[in-house]
Amino acid sequence: MPTPPRRHPAAPGPTLGLWALHDLHLRHYLDYAALLLPPADAPRAVHDAFEELSGHWLDALATTSPAACAWQAVRRRVRTLAGPGPFGPVAHLTAAQQDVLLLHLVLDLSAAQVAALIGTEPAAVHVQLRSLAAARR
Repeated sequence: MPTPPRRHPAAPGPTLGLWALHDLHLRHYLDYAALLLPPADAPRAVHDAFEELSGHWLDALATTSPAACAWQAVRRRVRTLAGPGPFGPVAHLTAAQQDVLLLHLVLDLSAAQVAALIGTEPAAVHVQLRSLAAARR
């Protein structure tokens, strides 16, 4: 799958951390997007999410988890492009449960990787995994 062109600042600036976060999690962002979008649209969706987030990056830095802001931007962009179709079978789950289901159970990321990607604690991921297991029973 082709990756989107990198658009890093030429010199250190306020969005340098944003693009570092982008590079750190790019493979997982792309894998998530490719689950829900045509392969050619996945890189553009991730790139567009980060372009949008760059306009609000200083606000994201003021939050407890800039990684969570980045994840929400990617998730929002992918879901907008995907529409409701891919989520029909899991529409009854919360957004957090859907994320954990796709990232942990489908993409096979560890709970620690999921937590780092979505900007939460591993314990929160474990709670979602337990709630998914309970819902299956």
